[in-house]
Formats: sequence, C-alpha cells, structure tokens
Amino acid sequence: MTYNTALKKSLPSSTPYFLFDKEKLKEKLSLHKTIKEKSNIKLVYSIKSLSHIEILKEISKYIEGFSVSSIFESNLVKHITNKQHTIHFISPGIKDNQWDAISKTANFVTFNSLEQFIRFKDKLKSKISYGIRLNPEISFISDARYNPCRKSSKLGVPLSDILEFLENSRYAKHLKGLHFHNNCDSHDLSELTKTFKKIEFYLGKHLKKFEWINLGGGYLFDNSNDIDAFYHLIQQIKKRYEFKSIIIEPGSSIVRDTAYLVSSVIDIFKREEQNIAVLDTTTNHLPEVFEYQYKPSILESNASGSYEYMLAGCSCLAGDIFGTYFFTKKLKIGSKITFNKVGSYSLVKANMFNGINLPDIYYLENNIQLRNIKNYTFNDYMNYCGG
Repeated sequence: MTYNTALKKSLPSSTPYFLFDKEKLKEKLSLHKTIKEKSNIKLVYSIKSLSHIEILKEISKYIEGFSVSSIFESNLVKHITNKQHTIHFISPGIKDNQWDAISKTANFVTFNSLEQFIRFKDKLKSKISYGIRLNPEISFISDARYNPCRKSSKLGVPLSDILEFLENSRYAKHLKGLHFHNNCDSHDLSELTKTFKKIEFYLGKHLKKFEWINLGGGYLFDNSNDIDAFYHLIQQIKKRYEFKSIIIEPGSSIVRDTAYLVSSVIDIFKREEQNIAVLDTTTNHLPEVFEYQYKPSILESNASGSYEYMLAGCSCLAGDIFGTYFFTKKLKIGSKITFNKVGSYSLVKANMFNGINLPDIYYLENNIQLRNIKNYTFNDYMNYCGG
C-alpha cells in the first residue's frame, strides 16, 4: 500500500479498522499461481488463515480448491464456489452426526487417525476420495504449542503405525491419498524435502499405491530462500511415483502481507519512566500477538527514533501489550498507528472481549478506491451473547 495523497484523503477517520489491499493480494496470488503452473501441482487455499467472503472470492480465481476443517468452513466455501472448486476436508473432530453433511460438500476427506477412519469406513461414499494424515515425526517448529509433531501429538498417524496398517489391514485399499503438515511460517523449502525423504524411507513402495499426496502448508513461498528446492522435490516425486495429484495448501503465504490494522492513540501517560500509549484497538484483534508474544511491525515506527512508547491495547487485560516502539515524533492523542502484515490469523481469531467492538473492514482497490465491506454493531455482540 502506498500512502499517496488521494488515498490519505479517502482513509476513514474513525478507527480501528482492517484494511485489505486487493493489489497486494493479487500479487501474492499471481506468485503462487506461477509456482503452481511451473511445477504442475494443485493449489488449495487453507481458509483457516482468513475466511472473509470478499477475500475468498478473489482467491477463488487463482486456485483449484479450498482446505476446510469444519462444517461451517465447508458450507462457506460451497456458498461462494458453486461447485467450481474442490473441497478438501480434514479435522481431528468429526462427529457421527456431521458425517452426512460432510459427505454432501467434500470432494476429498482426510482422516486424522486410523481410529477415525475405521469408525466411518462403512459410511464411505464412492464420489469422495479418502486420505489419511501422517505424522512424519519430524518438525522445524521450536514452540511445542504449535508443533503438530510434538510428543503425544493429536495430529496425524505416526509413520510406523501407518506402515503396519498398509501392510496388514484389508481396509487400506480404501485410502487413496496421504496428507502431512508439519511446519509454520518457514522460509526454508529444503525442510519440505527433508520431511518427504523421511516419509519415503518409511513407506517406500507403499507410496505407489496412492493417487494423491498433499504436502500441506506452513511455507512462505514468496520469501523462500530456495524455491528451486521445491521444484526439484516435485520433479523427484513425479519421477518416482504415479500420483494423479500433488497438492499444496498455503494460507498465510497468500494473505499475511495483504492487510493492515489501523488504530489511534486514545491516552498517553508515564509509568516508572516508561511512556505508555493506549490504543483504541487491542491484542484481542490480533490474538497471536498475545499467544505467540511476537511483536508486529508498525508503519509509523522507526528504530532510530528518539521517542519510545509502550503500545497498549484498550482492554482490561494486563498483558494487552503490543510491545515497545520508537518514533521520530512524539505521539499525541489521535496519532495513527498502523500494524502491518496482519492478514492471517487476525480476523479469524479476533474477539469481542470486554465488549470491545471488532474493527471495521475496508477493501482497497487499485491503491485508491476504498470500499467498506463490513461494520460490526451492537447486534453482533448481542447475538454472540445470546440476544
């Protein structure tokens, strides 16, 4: 987003609001489409990252399908695609009374455990292609809270268990695909190669029995330090095996850099020599700031600035803190603070804790045309509270 004069004049005076940059979104989608076409793979978007209908409609122009994890997500995709895209359903939590609904919407269903698969094996529909999620027992995520391959992980089947199943179970023939997802925000695509090599070592000739493989997400293709490693891996997989489809399902890689959260300073004071600026937004609008304790980037900040402020959210949560930042000018009441690269896992996780309203949502087109696509009201809060 470029803050040209025309755009500055059109920006809302009332904050907070999310601003999604359509041109940036199209740029990310074009990049992923190029990668897809060059490697001849299937591109599936994981909507858990960002699921606003306006954004999904734009994404749908560049991809073959959507990855979903719930009935609501599946029905949302069905609502906007009119059967033009495949729906890939995978969830650790499939209830018996949901199976019929899942079967009506999904083209692919990946079971999270062998136990889950066995429970539904007599209800399988021929029109759906079924797979199993692997736990490759190798990961590159240091924080155990987000590591799908952590000890006693609930996600996927360990390689030794799936090998025994493939060799000894008469039900193995019903599984047509394999899925794994063991990384997050990775710039190193060689890690994907290491993962596949381990799977290949364990399963060997059994890989030739499957029609498709889903390599998951968690890789930031636009910032990769070695995209050739990805292309080489795909070439090797195609050379050794006869998969009809090789699938990737990026989420953050497509949408993270496409959005901003714009807020305003509503109070300033000093505590123990620390300047504190309270904003009209909260980490509840960017929940991963509190979950991960990561420090989001801010357009107005400058590491060489002389004025230091701790930026705090307006909820009564003591830890509602964005971090400490430097600025070249003193902040004042009404100063704008723009959080950058907050497109993924913000809107989908944002909440109304303390009754604080969710930010409005704007869509920026051609870097000048601003369109309001959502305003939350007291009725939204009332509905959530049972009103």
